[in-house]
Amino acid sequence: MTETSQVVGNYEFFGIVDKPKAGVTYKVRNLATGELEALRTLSGAAYSDPESLERFLREIKIHTRLSHPNVVAFHDALELDGRLVMTSELVEGSTLTELLQRGAMPQKQAIQAMCQILSGLEEAHALGIVHRGITAEHVTIARDGQAKLGGFGLAKPTTDVNLTRAGAIVGNARYMSPEQVTGVDALDARADLYSVGILLFYTLTGKLPFDGANDFDIMVTQVSTQPPLPSSVNPAIAPETERVILTALAKKRDQRFASATAFRSALEALNGGAAPLPVPAAATLVPTPPPAEVPVFQNQTESKPNRTLFVLGFVGVAVLLIVIYFATMHRA
Repeated sequence: MTETSQVVGNYEFFGIVDKPKAGVTYKVRNLATGELEALRTLSGAAYSDPESLERFLREIKIHTRLSHPNVVAFHDALELDGRLVMTSELVEGSTLTELLQRGAMPQKQAIQAMCQILSGLEEAHALGIVHRGITAEHVTIARDGQAKLGGFGLAKPTTDVNLTRAGAIVGNARYMSPEQVTGVDALDARADLYSVGILLFYTLTGKLPFDGANDFDIMVTQVSTQPPLPSSVNPAIAPETERVILTALAKKRDQRFASATAFRSALEALNGGAAPLPVPAAATLVPTPPPAEVPVFQNQTESKPNRTLFVLGFVGVAVLLIVIYFATMHRA
């Protein structure tokens, strides 16, 4: 926009700070409270899509149930300029994606961040909510040192019907549990623990354990290939730390930690007990990029979404790929 800010309803807009999937997140000031907040709405195309709108409504309902210092706080849901919006805590800091551009984090800091994320997941899982979309981009280390988990756009209560169309897979392939790829069984909290295991590997080595030329190759790897030994990537990783990582990344979910609490306890033991995450020095934080100056609620150019992925079977492939194909074609 041509001005530094724009007022719509009871909010002063300062521009876009993020474009998660089919939505847009703005940095705003609530004129009633004077507080800075994050305001999220769907893009025009997504707002017209019944499935996207239903997911957004479900995300709002989920956020109203969550209240934890390590989960991005929900503020309000309302209609603004004819569009449904959700406001939440504006977390000033750096995402793990930004921090890990420099390489691996120190073990103590990485483990404490993961403990805080697991603490937030304990509350979600106790309410029967599975996140399904944990990634480094959805974890922010705030300026006060707290780790905050966001990105609940794919979360769902285990009692809800699956909104995903038959044959579809949702999520980021690099963080998906094997059961999320195959769709053979209903997901439970252990799918999230696998994703946190990916994050733990990433924060301690600076690299993701599974990668490939495309999402299909990565998904096959998630199901069929064991992760590399973390110590082969970062020799400083101790054997006991390696065992915790590999337990979280077990292909069979009954071989992983039984709960977020069990996973967190194992990590705290590595750090000699629970401790608050140290406040990063200002010089060590990657600053939040300045908001883009664009018109509020007008046609935004969407970044190409990680659209629903279809696992296609073909003649002569391994039995594993056939299982993935038929399983995903009949997802609950």
